[in-house]
Amino acid sequence: MTARKCFIVAAGLMAAGAAQAEEVPSNAELFRMLKAQQQTISELRAELKQAKQERRAATPREAREATPAARPAGRDAAKETVVATPPAQAYAMYTKGPAVLPASNRSAYVGVFGGGGSRGSTGVSQFGTAFFTEAVGGPMAINATGQTGSGGVGFGGAHLGYEWSYGAYLRPALEIEGFYLASNQQRATLVNPTDRLPEHTFDNTFPTRTTVLLANMVVGFQTPYQNFTPYIGGGFGAARVSINGATSTQTDPAEPGINHFNSNPDSSAWTFAAQAKAGARFALGDSGAYLFGEYRYLYVGDVGQVFGSTVDPTHVPTSAWTTGFGGTSHHLAAGGVGFSF
Repeated sequence: MTARKCFIVAAGLMAAGAAQAEEVPSNAELFRMLKAQQQTISELRAELKQAKQERRAATPREAREATPAARPAGRDAAKETVVATPPAQAYAMYTKGPAVLPASNRSAYVGVFGGGGSRGSTGVSQFGTAFFTEAVGGPMAINATGQTGSGGVGFGGAHLGYEWSYGAYLRPALEIEGFYLASNQQRATLVNPTDRLPEHTFDNTFPTRTTVLLANMVVGFQTPYQNFTPYIGGGFGAARVSINGATSTQTDPAEPGINHFNSNPDSSAWTFAAQAKAGARFALGDSGAYLFGEYRYLYVGDVGQVFGSTVDPTHVPTSAWTTGFGGTSHHLAAGGVGFSF
């Protein structure tokens, strides 16, 4: 509305108000005032229609002019969005796959596990002295050596750990772990080379149980699947190797019924232990519980065991027997269940 027309309308209204205040206008005067107002409204409508048409005509032209400038701005904004986006989300946006959701931090966790596997063969030796009288040549040192066979093992244990986040993908954790390893009865044939006998051979058995205590470092890897976390780890510690009911029977020359360890067939000793493992865990929803499966390589170091001397009325007295075992490798498969706090 122009200033002139506004003034005309305002003047008319003021004149009408003043006239009404002073005196009632005639019908002819009212008719002229109404006609002037109708003419003014018609002019306003025409001006509004013209302005609307001008805006419609100008909009496509302005849009075309603004598009070239908007495209670089849009590219810059997209670049800034990609830069600001975390790598995991950017990867999901690029591949149009499932978004990588941040995994819940397990914090403290506890788990129990069990499984089985195989034990490798290892070297074994048996040292001692048989106290023959001088009439038959005097004391004879015995240093018999041989090799145990491989066999199966079973084990079970538990661990306690704490996990935290490192960056977008890594979940390092520290844990302590203990498990009990029961092997089948190890057996070995040991030969003692000596000039005093044409052949000196022992057939030994070693029922072995091993308790392993380890401190582990484990690193989990975040994947696009929130409930699936692969991991690798390793640790060092100690193992207590216990042998209960060992036997040592001389087969050549034969001494049937005599166990050379008969005064004390039991022995135990501590040694070094280390392991490496790899596996994956599967979260059971948001409950904090999870299942896991893994492969382990366990190494138990050299260990020496001391058994009792030979005490038998039909056998020459002996010293205590020291038996040495070389390092032993184990290949193990484990499965378990855990809970994070």
